[in-house]
This record gives sequence, structure tokens and C-alpha cells, in this order.
Amino acid sequence: MLWHIKKVMHCHFPDLSNRLSSITDPRKGIHYTVEEVVMAAVVLFLFKCESRNSFNHKLKDEQFRSNYFRMFKLNPPHMDSVNDLIEKIEEKELISLRCRLLSSLIEKRVFHRFRFFSDYFCIGIDGTGAYHWGDDPDKEIKDFALKKESSTGKVSYNSLILESVLICNNGMTIPLISEWIANDGQKYDKQDCELKAFKRLAEKLKDYFPRLPVCLLVDGLYTNVALMDICQQCEWKFITVFKDGNLPSVWEEVESLLPLEKDNTIEQVCGDSIWWYTYNYKWLKDIQYQKHTVNWIKCVEENQHRKTSQKQIKQFVYLTNIDVNRDNVALLLKAGRARWGIEDHFNTQKNRGGNLHHKFNRNNLNAIKNWHNLRQLACMIGELVEYCEQIQSLLKQQSKMSLKELYANLNSYLTMCHADEVIVEFEHWSISPRQIRLE
Repeated sequence: MLWHIKKVMHCHFPDLSNRLSSITDPRKGIHYTVEEVVMAAVVLFLFKCESRNSFNHKLKDEQFRSNYFRMFKLNPPHMDSVNDLIEKIEEKELISLRCRLLSSLIEKRVFHRFRFFSDYFCIGIDGTGAYHWGDDPDKEIKDFALKKESSTGKVSYNSLILESVLICNNGMTIPLISEWIANDGQKYDKQDCELKAFKRLAEKLKDYFPRLPVCLLVDGLYTNVALMDICQQCEWKFITVFKDGNLPSVWEEVESLLPLEKDNTIEQVCGDSIWWYTYNYKWLKDIQYQKHTVNWIKCVEENQHRKTSQKQIKQFVYLTNIDVNRDNVALLLKAGRARWGIEDHFNTQKNRGGNLHHKFNRNNLNAIKNWHNLRQLACMIGELVEYCEQIQSLLKQQSKMSLKELYANLNSYLTMCHADEVIVEFEHWSISPRQIRLE
């Protein structure tokens, strides 16, 4: 893990040090540079530390501090110093940092071979709960958090966030831009919601990635004309879950056209050592909805156990503005189903070391947003580390090994051993031009 973290930082983020140093530093009489402070926050998340206090505990160990300096050529500051600066940095600077780093990876074609189709990058968008603040948070938090009142009259406050994630066909999920679902601190008739936040998020995506060919993967909440308008304006494609009850006029046209379009269907059969898989695809083209033209696709998946003949049947239905034919319908369904990748991303953030629910700051809204941006930056680096060919090969060979265990071993190693031998070997390795193979 140490070797591959160094590899990813060296090959994919060679200018990270300069980018961190360029962040505006509002402090006076500083002891640690802005690069040292911000990098410490990134490393906290990269090493899966549960809190600022747990990272401070590691820093008390002289061996860990020595290895940290050898790894990053930076002195590790106390987390209180880190938090003091993070409260003052403008959120736009960290958003811009994330987007510039990701843009450089796209320009290097790091993700091109992991696209579902040759032309578009699939981006999943969904919201999730981040923090629960109880019934009486600090005023700054209360003004922006969403207020919820139960049937018994009990009031609670929560912070939600809308995420956009680049979804790759090898399973990687790379965070793009985050948008908080939050009130504006003023009096309101209606609270902020996921659909309002989506419009703001779409504007940021277009601003930061103006030429990126995008295909949005979204759930049934977004199956509406607002999504279609935004995608038309931005020249994006979309694949959205199409549930019963969504767009009744479209469903009515689908039901009337299905008996007439009997040729728009194909069947695919495959299997493994345990199951037979049968996929029945159907599609309808050029359905009019208001000023938009959409295509309807459906897959009925039937799985049959080889030994017991037990059957499982699943059904998936989507709307898309991508032209559908028998050559690409299976790919479109595969991309639509890959939307689950953002749910897996949330699971990683909450339960696999991202510590999304932990409040790294409890009373400063700007710091809360900045801590989250640095979490997502660390997640980007971590995904590239975890999908290195050698790491994936190790996990396959050692069936009982997990990423959680690998990170635990890394933290133990940095606390108990000298990393000089590994780092010196890496420095010799890095003299020549190198590339990283992702699986």
C-alpha cells in the first residue's frame, strides 16, 4: 500500500505539491506551510483515520512522524492547526483544486478505457445524508440545515449532500463535485431539496468540465422535463430509471407501441459455474414528451441455478436520449445499471473508512464543507491506489484479504517499522518515466 500510494502520487499527481502551495493562506505568523496543513488533512482521510484525535494520536509516535516525513517530504502539523486553517480557506479554492486534478487525469486519458461506450463519461448523481445535528445545533448550522418535524412534533436538523461521481466499467467511482442540500440562512417558503441542488450542481459541472462528453446516470426522482432541459442545454446524454408512475403520458405511449414494435427485441444467454443468465431486451425509439424525444429500454433478467433450477427474475426499465439499436441496447442497460456505483461510493464513505458521518468540525459551516472536499480528494487518490493492477491481483489471490485490512497493516507498518528501505527503492524506481496499470 505504501508503494502504490507513492506510485499514484508520483505518476498521477506530480504537481499536487505546487497546487497545494498555491492555495491562499490567510494566516499570520505561520509555523506550518499551507501545503503541510492541507496535505495532513488529505492524509488523515487517505489513511482511514476516524477522527482528528486519532490522527493526533498517531503523530505522538516518533516512528510514524519520521515515516510520514519520508513519504511526503512534509512535516505533519497538529490537527487543531489544520482545522484552524480549514475554517478560513475559501471553499471555491478546494473545489477548484479537486476539479483541476481530475481534469488533468482526464486529459492524460486515465479513464478512457473504462468508459461504457466510446464517446461518453458516465456520471452518477444522487443525494445522501451526511450529518445529524439533533434538535438544537449552533445557529450557523441551524440556519442552513434542513429542518424535520416528526408526527409527534419533535424537531431535528440534518445536513444532506448531492454528489456527482464518475462511474467506470471496472468498478471505480471517482468523486467529481459535491453540492450541499441546504437552506440559504434566510427565511424561506420551501426548504432546499435534491432537485434544486441538482440544478446548481449541473451548472458547476458544466463550468468546470465544459467540453467533457457526459452521460448522466440518475434514479427515478430525476425522470422529469427539468433533467431533459438541462441535458439539452448542456449537450449531455442521460439514462434515467423509469418507474411506474413516472411520466404517465410516456407510459401510455409505450404500452400502445409495444404490440406494434415486435422486432425491437433480442435475447442473450450466458452462464458461469453456478448460474445460467438470460437477458431479454426490448426498446422503443422516438417517443415524444413535451419538446423532447426519448427512447425507452427494458431488460428482463432471468437467472437459473444449474443444479437446483431455482429461478430469479429481475426487471430494469430506463429512459434515455441516446439513440438505441440492437448493437448498443445491452451496453445502455449495463451503463444504466451501473448507477449502483454511486450507492457503493456512499457505502465506502460511510462504512469503509470515509467516516462521512463523523463531524470533523461542529460549528463552522465553511470548515464542514472544506473537510468534505478534502475527503473527496483523498477518495480520488484512494480509488486509483485500490484499482492498481497489483492490489487487485493481491485481493483476488488472497480471498480473505480486504482493503480494510490492507490499510490497517499500512498504519501498523508506519508506526512500528522504518519505511526508508521501501522509499529509497521507490525513489530509484521513479527516476525513469513510469506508468500505472489499472485493472
